[in-house]
Amino acid sequence: MNENIRPYDEKFMRRCIELSQESVDRGDAPFGSLVAKDDKLVAEGLNDAQSKVSEHAEVIALHNAHQVVGSSDLTGHTLYTSCEPCPMCSFMIREYKISRVVFALPSPFMGGYTKWSILQDEELKQFKPFFSSPPEVIGGFLEPEAKEVMNNTIFWMFGSSVRNER
Repeated sequence: MNENIRPYDEKFMRRCIELSQESVDRGDAPFGSLVAKDDKLVAEGLNDAQSKVSEHAEVIALHNAHQVVGSSDLTGHTLYTSCEPCPMCSFMIREYKISRVVFALPSPFMGGYTKWSILQDEELKQFKPFFSSPPEVIGGFLEPEAKEVMNNTIFWMFGSSVRNER
């Protein structure tokens, strides 16, 4: 187990997995995200890309956190998400200055961490005040539980074993 796991990480990731199921139940893609400050929930987001393509769960959670906190500087906050953030969401994470990202399912075809090195890109921090230093990233956290929701959808391409599934 990763030594950087915090006592409340499991609670928040399980909530992201619940949100991803809620998104599926609403007819959208199986993604759920939330922003927390230590052990306090700040904001949540369900995927809403059916109505607007840019409305990914992470984007919605970040925008909602911005409204709650009253700032676009979310230093000290953690973004939890059921699936690795895509490049669009990863750039937004860097712009909102999120300090930590915890995701369940890797996204080997679209991930902003495993496919595109956006979350760990050290060069972006030279563009202050726009981008932060790279956040701490924990991937694969509760992956099997998140994969259960994904397996009931058309989104087969997420998870660490995807290359063996097709």
